[in-house]
Amino acid sequence: MTVRTLNDAGDAASETASATDGETRQSTREELGRFADQGGFTLTADANPWLEAAETLASPEDARSASTVLAELRSRDTRAVGRAANAIADKAGLRIPDTLGGLTTLLDLLQRVHATSGALRAEAYERDLAELAAATGTGAYRKETGVKLGWARRRTLRAQARSLAPAGTRPGRADLHAALVAAAAAHRDWTALAAGDTATRPAVPVDGALLTETANVVESLADAVRSLARLLPERALDSLPLAELADLVDRLAADEGTLYRLSALRQLRLELAEQGLTELLAELTERQADRDAALAAYDRHQAARAALAAVPRQATDETAVEIEEPAPVEETVEAEPVAEVETEVEPEPVAEPEPEPVVEAAVEAEPVAEVAAVAEVEPAVEVEPVAEVEAEPVAEAEPEPVVEAAVEAEPVAEVAAVAEVEPAVEVEPVAEVEAEPVAEPEPAVEAEPVAEPEPAVEVEPVAEVEAEPVAEPEPVVEAEPVAEAVAEPAAEPVAEVEPVIASEPEPEPEPVAAAVVVEAVSGPAKPELVPGKPITGYSAEELVALVAWLDADGEQRSDDELLRAAMKELGFGRLGPRIKEALGAAVSTVRG
Repeated sequence: MTVRTLNDAGDAASETASATDGETRQSTREELGRFADQGGFTLTADANPWLEAAETLASPEDARSASTVLAELRSRDTRAVGRAANAIADKAGLRIPDTLGGLTTLLDLLQRVHATSGALRAEAYERDLAELAAATGTGAYRKETGVKLGWARRRTLRAQARSLAPAGTRPGRADLHAALVAAAAAHRDWTALAAGDTATRPAVPVDGALLTETANVVESLADAVRSLARLLPERALDSLPLAELADLVDRLAADEGTLYRLSALRQLRLELAEQGLTELLAELTERQADRDAALAAYDRHQAARAALAAVPRQATDETAVEIEEPAPVEETVEAEPVAEVETEVEPEPVAEPEPEPVVEAAVEAEPVAEVAAVAEVEPAVEVEPVAEVEAEPVAEAEPEPVVEAAVEAEPVAEVAAVAEVEPAVEVEPVAEVEAEPVAEPEPAVEAEPVAEPEPAVEVEPVAEVEAEPVAEPEPVVEAEPVAEAVAEPAAEPVAEVEPVIASEPEPEPEPVAAAVVVEAVSGPAKPELVPGKPITGYSAEELVALVAWLDADGEQRSDDELLRAAMKELGFGRLGPRIKEALGAAVSTVRG
C-alpha cells in the first residue's frame, strides 16, 4: 500500500497568497500615507476653493491651464470694470444686474444702438419701427410677422423710412429694412431695461471709442470667466455679483497650491478606491484625518477584514492511498517479508523461498495489483513508500517464479505482473521502472519513465531482484520465452513492453536506473523562493534560474507571459516597475 501526502501544493499556494497580500497591503498603505500628506482628508471647500475642480483637473497640464486663466482674471480689475459699466448705464437711464452677465447685456445693447445710428437718424425711434420694417420687407416677412398692408400704405411707409436715413445717404431697400428691424429690436430691449416708468429714446451716452474699449474689456473678462466656469461647473459665475466674483478670484489665487495637488490626489483616490477603500476614505475625510490617524484606521480596517475573511482551515492533509486490489496479494505477501527484502540487497534470499503454490497463487491472484502500486508510487517523490511497495512485489511474486519457474521464464513474467496495475498482465517490471505510470489506477505504461530515479536506485533490491533472475539464472536469460509467457495472458501489454524486454536480458539493471536518473536530472532545478521576500532580495542568478525553470516546463509562453508566470511564482500580485525590470532582464537572459 502506498500513501502520499497532498498538502504540499496547498501550503505553497497559501504562502504565495500571503506574500502577495502582504506586498499589496504595504503598497496600499504607502499610497494612503501620501494621500494624507498631500491633504487629501483635510481639504475643505471653504478653505480650499480649488477643491471644487478635483474632478475636472485630471492632469498637471489641466492645472497649468487653470493657472493661466486665473492670471488673466487677476489682470482684469473686475470691480473697476463693473464700476465703469454701471456709470454708463446710469447715464443711459438703464438698470442692469450687477453681474458679468448684466455687463455683457448692457454693452451689447449699447453697441447695437450705436450701429443703427449710422443707418438711421435718432428720430427713427419715435416712429412705428415695426410697421416701417414690414413696409420695406418682403411679402414673406409680412406674412411671418402677421402684418397686412395695402399697396398704397406700403408706398407711403417706404417713403417715410427713406426719410429717416442720414443726410447724404440713399440706402437700398434691403439695407433700410435690416436697419429698421435692428432698431425695432434695440428699442424693445432698451424699453425693458429703462430705469423709469417713462421709456426714453435709445441713445449712447458716450462716444464710440470709449464704448468699444469698454466692450472689449468686458468681453475679455467674460471669456476668462467662462473658462473658469468649466473648471468649477457647480458655480454659475456669470450670474455671480461682481463683488463676489472678485472675492472668489482672490481666494483662488491664494489657494493655488491646492490647484497643483489636485491631479495627484485624484489619481491616488482612484487607486485607493480600486482597493475597496471607498468607505474608509469617506470616513477619514469626514474626520479630517492626518497621516497617523489615516494609517491607524487603515491597519484596523485590514485587521477587521482579515478577521471576517478568516475561516477555519479544513484539514488539507489528504492522503492518496493507492491500492490496487490488495486482497489477493495480501494473502500471498506479508509485511514482514517486505522488510526483509528491503534489508537484503541481494536477490538470493528471494530465490531461496520455494513455495511453488505461492508462486501460482501470486500469478493467479495477480500481485500485479501491488506492483502497480509500486509503479504508481514511483512517480511520487517519496522514496521510502516506493521502496516498500516495490519490495512487497519482490518478496511475494519474485521468490518462487524467479527460482523454480526460471526455466519457464516465469520470473520475468511475474516481475511483469508486478508492473501491472490491474488484472491485465503487463510485461516486465523493468518496463515499470522505465515507464511512467502516472498515479492512476489503470495500468498506463507510458513510453518515457518518469519513475523517480532515487527510488529506483535506492530500492536496488527491486532492480536487482528483477535483473538477477534474468541475469544469473540461465533459464531467465531466455527473455523471448518470457515475453511469450506473458503475452499469453495479455497480448497487448506484451506488445507495449517488448522494447523493455529487449533491454532486460542485460545482466546488469544498473544502466537502466542510471538512464532514468540522467533524464530526471536533465531539466533546470527550481531555485529556493522565500514567501514575502522583495524582488530586490533575489540575485540576478536566482531570477534567471527561476525563469529558466519555468521556461523548461514544456508550456508555450510569450515573453510577457513568462515574465508574469515568474512574478506569480515569486508571490507578487502586482507588476511594479522594479519587478518588471528585474524579471524582464531574466527573461531576456534566458531567451537570448
